[in-house]
Amino acid sequence: MNASRLLLLSIALSPAIVLGQKKEDILSIQRDVATLDEHVKQLQKALDDKMGTLTALVQQSIDASAKTASALTAMQHSVDQKMAEQQAKLVTPVATLGTKVDEMSGDFRSVRENVAELVRHMNDLDAKVTDISSAVRTLAAAQVAKPPDPSPGQAGTAQQATDGPPAGMSAELSYTAALSDYNGKKDNLAIDEFVQYLKYFPQSANAPNAQYYIGQIYYRSEDWENAAKGFDLVLEKYPKNPKTADAQYMKACALMNAKHKTAAAQEFKNFIAAYPENAHVKEAHAHLRQLGMEGPAATRRKN
Repeated sequence: MNASRLLLLSIALSPAIVLGQKKEDILSIQRDVATLDEHVKQLQKALDDKMGTLTALVQQSIDASAKTASALTAMQHSVDQKMAEQQAKLVTPVATLGTKVDEMSGDFRSVRENVAELVRHMNDLDAKVTDISSAVRTLAAAQVAKPPDPSPGQAGTAQQATDGPPAGMSAELSYTAALSDYNGKKDNLAIDEFVQYLKYFPQSANAPNAQYYIGQIYYRSEDWENAAKGFDLVLEKYPKNPKTADAQYMKACALMNAKHKTAAAQEFKNFIAAYPENAHVKEAHAHLRQLGMEGPAATRRKN
């Protein structure tokens, strides 16, 4: 009985309880919505504030960019104006400078042509001087080989030269001076001094040396013909002296350089036969092979 009543009572009260619960839920939802709406408003306000700040910054940037562009435009205009002014100032001087350079080029061309012409004249003069020097040396060598016969009008002078050297001239001092100039490569002076020495002291102890050095002067100036004649005079006039062997070897070398192949080969062979122990024998064999006048076997037999 009691249970039935409780059940009936519960059934009777259930709608009321359910309605109360739903009301409470609705109120809670309303509170949540109000809270959410407040948050949304706050976020909107914060967003509006930030957008305002950002808009101000963008505007400032736009204003600064506009000012910069204006300044650059003004600078470009100023630079263009300066460049135009400088160009206007430089056009005339540059044109004048170009004209002067052209004129100087023409002047330099004329100077170069004049210098070339001067060089040609100098070369011609040098060739003439060389020819004259060669002729003088040839005459000097001929005088040493055979003094000219005096003419009747020169008999007294020739007799004076035969009697002896000029006053104050000594064999030792004359030879020393000539040798010093030879070692100093003053060839023109040395050859004149050797010729004078041989003229007045042809039988002195140093006469073979003087004649040998005359040949050497011609040899080192590459006057091969006169060099060969100079060395030959050593062989002819002083056949037995310490310079004879060297003179014969050098005569052969001079003939070889002068393209007298057969004569040079014969002189080398004469030298080897006469002086088999000389220091130049090996070189003489080498020159013979160079001339095609001796094979390798001949050198081995000699050694």
